[in-house]
Amino acid sequence: MSERTVDVAIVGGGGNGILLACLLADRGLTVRVLERRDTIADRPRAFGIHPAALDALDAVGVGDAVRAEALALTDGAFIGIDGRRAAVTFDPRDFPGPVVLGQNRVEELLEQRLHALAPGALQRGVTVTAVTDQGSHVTLTATTGADTFPVTATTVVLVDGTNGALSERIAGPARPVGPRRWYAMAEGDASPDDAPGSVALIASPEGIVESFPLPSGRRRWVAWRGTDAPLDADSFGMLVHDRTGRPVGRIHAPVSVFAAQSRRRRALVHGRVILAGDAAMTVSPIGGQGLTIGWAAARVLADELASSQRDEPPRLRRYERAVDRMARRAQRRASFFMRLGDPTSSRDRARALAVRVLALSSMRRAVYRLVVVRRP
Repeated sequence: MSERTVDVAIVGGGGNGILLACLLADRGLTVRVLERRDTIADRPRAFGIHPAALDALDAVGVGDAVRAEALALTDGAFIGIDGRRAAVTFDPRDFPGPVVLGQNRVEELLEQRLHALAPGALQRGVTVTAVTDQGSHVTLTATTGADTFPVTATTVVLVDGTNGALSERIAGPARPVGPRRWYAMAEGDASPDDAPGSVALIASPEGIVESFPLPSGRRRWVAWRGTDAPLDADSFGMLVHDRTGRPVGRIHAPVSVFAAQSRRRRALVHGRVILAGDAAMTVSPIGGQGLTIGWAAARVLADELASSQRDEPPRLRRYERAVDRMARRAQRRASFFMRLGDPTSSRDRARALAVRVLALSSMRRAVYRLVVVRRP
């Protein structure tokens, strides 16, 4: 691309940045995406795509491609320490459920779509070191290898993550919201007894274990931890079996131990510089809503940027209100699941009562709304 001023420069070419670029290009804006990684990250990341996220993918023309490769979830259940189940069955008409596809594959499809909409808009291997709002435009200082060059844009969107250096420099650190917990995660071969589209959340005195199906015939296991100490594959397999009685199967890749917590920033618009995706707010991965919320917010942002006057900084009040509303709802939901998954006992009457209430057949719609991010 030439060095002329583009309408929007996006710093960060992950799932949120690429989808936003597709939305903007589809609305006729010129975009440039600057991503420091040379390739799409291959480590296990988000994989649950809720109905609201599929709407966003449909809006940029990749929804059908995702559905063709994804695994549709058929049902999910929370199993209390007493064996009581709070379950929901998904069906396309009344209770459409999430589908499962690895974030790296979704990003590949989005990147292909962006190339069709705006060839050359994505530049990989580029690190942005400075963002300067000049009043009428924004100047970025970018480096690739030994070369440094400027990028000029009418508006800049930072999608550099919760701890992104540029976002912290402009908006300060994101503030924690809700509880903070440690979990261990690994992917293992599914056993013949596992239903292909079923999700299970299993409570135990030592903490919850979550089991999710993957399109590859594997299952992803996530287990509550009281520490950030590393685990090897054998120890992880024994931990899951001791809590649930279920085999993990052969584990692929190292076991990942991670901290989960939601975060939020107070201000998302700073003159001509805007925060989006995880830079704007982070939803704890316990609940599987992060991508969906980021994409839903990107649709609002794209609409507002497309209708903004270019000779003055965008106001984006509807975008800020939408992010605040969606973040609060998603973070409350994630906090509920995190606390529900803490170590428990038969004497924990409050959580036992919660599971019993949710297990009532009359609560089916409430359970569905709790676990699925629906279409607006």
